[in-house]
Amino acid sequence: HPAAAQRKAEKRREIGKSKRQHQTQRDEKLARKNTDRLEQQVSKLQGLKERGDLRPVDRERLTRLEKELRAINRAKGDAEPQVKQNLGKRRRDEEDEDVLAIPMPRDTPPPFPDHALDEARTSHDLPPKPEGPVAKTVYSAAPQLRDLQREAVQFVPGVVARQRKRIKGEGRLLEPEELDELEQKGY
Repeated sequence: HPAAAQRKAEKRREIGKSKRQHQTQRDEKLARKNTDRLEQQVSKLQGLKERGDLRPVDRERLTRLEKELRAINRAKGDAEPQVKQNLGKRRRDEEDEDVLAIPMPRDTPPPFPDHALDEARTSHDLPPKPEGPVAKTVYSAAPQLRDLQREAVQFVPGVVARQRKRIKGEGRLLEPEELDELEQKGY
């Protein structure tokens, strides 16, 4: 069928196009990679190989690193030379030649005079705070006296509180029998 054949051909072209696009992206990524660290690792493993101390794991790692290094160099060769805008990360062992040429003393430097350091410190200090009254802490062992009857009034049931009010004459008058009954109960 001609329509199906055309769709298949378009699909093949799309797949080929996406493969080429992925490959160019991979190559661009590899071309941007810095090979210094890889070269150091390869040279270290080559040294182990020459001495005969190379383990099978290291041998596999060496082949993998060499393959990756070849791919990066191939990608860099294919890529156009670009002007570096930034120099990348600096390493500990990297120093400019101008800086390396500066003679540095081998001994420790002499200490700064104390008065110079004190002047530098005190020039930016805030004015001293005014001293307030000294707080005195007084410890005493006197017992704490509490009026438990007054505190107990808070916990009296409502019925008992109303009866007490009646006794005091705030409510209705109590008969003498009711008063005797309350006294026997302890109120």
